[in-house]
Amino acid sequence: MRVAMVGLRAPWGVDGGVEGVVGELAPRLALRGCEVTVLCRTRYNRLGPGLHQGVRLVDVDTVYSKHLEAFVHTGAAMPAALRHADLVHVHALGPALWSWWPRLRGRRTVVTVHGLDWQRDKWGPLARAALRAGEWAAGACAHQVVTVSHDLAEHYARRHGVQATWIPNGVAPIPAVPLEQAGLPDLVPGRFLLLLGRLVPEKGVEGLLQAYARAALDEPLVIVGGSSYSEAYVQALHRAAPPGVRFTGPLHGARRDALLSNARALVLPSRLEGFPLAPLESLAAGRPVLLSDIPPHRELLEDTEAGWLVSPGVEPWTAALRQLVATPQARLAAMGAAGRAHVLSRYGWDDIADRTVGLYRQVMAGPPSPQAPRSRLY
Repeated sequence: MRVAMVGLRAPWGVDGGVEGVVGELAPRLALRGCEVTVLCRTRYNRLGPGLHQGVRLVDVDTVYSKHLEAFVHTGAAMPAALRHADLVHVHALGPALWSWWPRLRGRRTVVTVHGLDWQRDKWGPLARAALRAGEWAAGACAHQVVTVSHDLAEHYARRHGVQATWIPNGVAPIPAVPLEQAGLPDLVPGRFLLLLGRLVPEKGVEGLLQAYARAALDEPLVIVGGSSYSEAYVQALHRAAPPGVRFTGPLHGARRDALLSNARALVLPSRLEGFPLAPLESLAAGRPVLLSDIPPHRELLEDTEAGWLVSPGVEPWTAALRQLVATPQARLAAMGAAGRAHVLSRYGWDDIADRTVGLYRQVMAGPPSPQAPRSRLY
């Protein structure tokens, strides 16, 4: 089965949820007999075109701007995707605006919805309208919609009358890496808090900084991640950061794993998520999580006592941070062990890859036309 993936920047060496998913999923699909091609945006593909981990990377340039980058790249990449594939797997709502093209060429199309991107703070009215159109196009044009959370699947059923397939993001075991490999020599194992993710307004970092300042903690707060056309927001975070906050920028590989496996806990105050990778990775590293009380986080912590859910607001987060720091290390270790067992049994990447290949086979064998949405375009 020949599969092309579009909608991301590059599968390796780039921050981002979609990029992380494809970087883990694509090689496993190749091991299961799929001939996988990933269409990359040239600037971000540090490995260059060619075969890597059994996956063919093809570079296609684009307009590198906040509003046009993903949309232009997906359209420009579609001819190459159609040459290399029997099935085109489109990731995210903006790229889903092109999901009609493979159908016109007799190819099967799957769209994975990683989140309702039109809700993100960085988009203005026109961009939000385009992303809403992408949400509709995924249900109207793809042979199957995949959602990474039950909440998103329920949204497609309720809004569009489309039965989406739930395939969550996965996780691999995170090894215990000595903290020295993080390159931050003043940190002490178990004595710092970690936030991991792209620094964009919906992550709620500004509220976390206020809560951290009020909590008056001795433990540093280490913030790992870069911007996503949000440079002004990141600069404002730096100006507002109280003493004890450390910004490292993006980190990868052993440096990142060293922080994940040695943090007291991962904290994530997001207002909006699809199904976030960072808490999955923290639990896979055996460390508990402190998360905002939103549907994807509730879904992640369902059936496990591996973390806490916090209501919105500076005061609840101040109290939660103090509670976290007061929790004995033995209790945190037990929570982390429970979380690790939970996510590796429920969200292992090998199982996610098996389910994805099974979906591809169903789509290839199924009828040529998807069920059209019953609702109108926004």
